[in-house]
Amino acid sequence: MRVVLILLSVCAGIAGAELSLAPIFNDGAVLQCDMPVNIWGSADPGEPVTVSFAGQEKTAVADSSGKWFLQLDPLKASSEPGVLSVVSSIGNRQSSIGNVLVGEVWLATGQSNMEVGLSGADGGRERLEMTLPKIRFAKVPRKAGLPVETQYTAKELAWKTFAPGANGAIAAVAFYFAEQIQQATGRQVGILQCSYGGTPAEAWTPMWALDARPELKYLADTIRGGLASGKTREQWQAEDAAFWDFWHARREWAKTREGPAPKEVLQPGPDNPWNAKAPTALYENMLAPVIPYTARGVIWYQGESNAGKPDEYRILFPAMIDAWRTLWKRPDMPFYFVQLAAYDHPNQDWPGLRAAQAFTRDTVPHTGMAVAIDVGEEKEIHPRAKQPVGERLARLALADVYGQDVVTRGPVFQTLETSTGKLRVVFQCSEKVEQASRLPFQALETSGGRPDVPGFEVAGADGKYYPAQARIVSKDTVELSSPDVKKPVSVRYAWHNWIEPPVTLQNSAGLPAEPFEAGLESSGTLEP
Repeated sequence: MRVVLILLSVCAGIAGAELSLAPIFNDGAVLQCDMPVNIWGSADPGEPVTVSFAGQEKTAVADSSGKWFLQLDPLKASSEPGVLSVVSSIGNRQSSIGNVLVGEVWLATGQSNMEVGLSGADGGRERLEMTLPKIRFAKVPRKAGLPVETQYTAKELAWKTFAPGANGAIAAVAFYFAEQIQQATGRQVGILQCSYGGTPAEAWTPMWALDARPELKYLADTIRGGLASGKTREQWQAEDAAFWDFWHARREWAKTREGPAPKEVLQPGPDNPWNAKAPTALYENMLAPVIPYTARGVIWYQGESNAGKPDEYRILFPAMIDAWRTLWKRPDMPFYFVQLAAYDHPNQDWPGLRAAQAFTRDTVPHTGMAVAIDVGEEKEIHPRAKQPVGERLARLALADVYGQDVVTRGPVFQTLETSTGKLRVVFQCSEKVEQASRLPFQALETSGGRPDVPGFEVAGADGKYYPAQARIVSKDTVELSSPDVKKPVSVRYAWHNWIEPPVTLQNSAGLPAEPFEAGLESSGTLEP
């Protein structure tokens, strides 16, 4: 009798054992083509499982924690829906997902400008009425809180086809990027969107990566201190709620300024584990659950929340990129990002942050930067011109990943020359496209067709900058002068949070010149 009970118990355990794919694998998923495809999920410890898809069968064994992982061989791009199934050799149990396609997958992440939907973008409302079967997306819901208490479900991470009723959820920048990639490659495109407004890069960075840099270790120590403080989740959340109650009350009071101002409440610090801005909080909650979903690369729009510390961003941003590549085990994973647009922030150093972003582009391999200095809005941190941004990111991918002949950068500072009290800025305009003889030379021009070029300033030996009169004098040169500076020795372009009048310098591909600052001491000179 005892043997029978044991057997019944074992059989019951087998029948109730978990066998599943990770939640990001659900009906309608897009798998990456032409690369080994990571598949993972859960089963009983020691349980062998076999995954089948597109004529392949691969087997793995669940580890002691019940997790299993395997790779499918590279798949050909296909818009023919298939079924991906996982079968256990114990009890012949199985799980499957349908309507699975193979194409180009990109991770779209960052803060609010990678959240703003098509309804908040120029030209976006007409897209909301479209059905585009070759674009799908999955959106990771916003979630914070340490330690992580809940995991996403397949329903929360559902893959959706771009169609009315669903397409309002995708970020406008991500959509315009996807639209260009799909049209240029003809392949199915899948966007895995993982973004959270108002958040700094350290929130997206794992703790071990912060610990590894002496300049960043204090961030990891800060959140460790909060976790060790003994405060409960409810206490932390109450602090957060009190601040936002104050914030909303003060905003209402500011409209009329009638009566006493609301009593100030301090904003929760980075030691609050239930604050989305806390170091590692979004990496642990939002990014880790979808690692290592196979994607061609990353597009990133963030930096506004780190603009107060541009020098630190020069270390933090490359550290975050390196950590993500380590986690995906892809040191050459393409990573394309948006340089901050023009915006009249009252006190932060946006030119410094833009310079830190350019530094990352120039020093971290397999990265690219889409310049957005010309599409900002003076009083709106979320500019509506999202289509140019998405398309500029797509240009980077089309050239670097897909090998297509497209211009990826606007005019870039090359050298500074001086002659008879004037400066001449020589630009590289087309990224060697002219030499390759594949596209016409991309010469300097202004977006309005005028010869004068706003946005330039010059300084003498005292380092004080004054507005410069600037005009295009050749296909790659702008000449500068100023009645306030008799002997100019340095120049800067678009070197303010907001530039008035707005900048117009671009190449004939319509890509804007990058902000820069340079002096004669680091450039060639031509004396009279």
